[in-house]
Amino acid sequence: MTAQPLTADVTPASRLRVVRAKTPAVSNRMFILMIAVLVILGLAGVMVVTTQVGAQSKELSALRRESTELGYTAAALTSQLQQVSSANALALRATQLGMVPNPYPAFIHLADGSVTGEPTNVDGDELPYLRGRRTRVTAPAAPVIVPEREAEAEPPADTAEGADSVVAAGAVGE
Repeated sequence: MTAQPLTADVTPASRLRVVRAKTPAVSNRMFILMIAVLVILGLAGVMVVTTQVGAQSKELSALRRESTELGYTAAALTSQLQQVSSANALALRATQLGMVPNPYPAFIHLADGSVTGEPTNVDGDELPYLRGRRTRVTAPAAPVIVPEREAEAEPPADTAEGADSVVAAGAVGE
């Protein structure tokens, strides 16, 4: 191929143009101001969250302390309930109400209605040791002969007078 000469009347289209720097949409001062506002808002948020966590921590401590105290109270009440509902306490309370133990119990079987044992009425003196009473020791039928020396020192404990003082001291709920 051969080169053809350029004619003077044809001007080539220029592909190059002048580029000018565009002005920024946000100035440097505005950018710094936005960053400062974001930092201040972040610090304020951290301060609010920290304050709320501290308040909730104090509330949690108070609730834990109250829970511990209520646990101790529940344990004390459970212990008191066990003491009051023990067999000995119930027997003592029944005695104070005037109930007497029956050494001849009869049982009703609810499934078939049968009765096991013979129902027997009691007058209350059958089991005095269960009611907190001591049996009264009566004076012996024959007089007790005590030598002179021992009689002056101290009266014997098994006389009727000594037995009355033991019964009065041992009587419970009467």
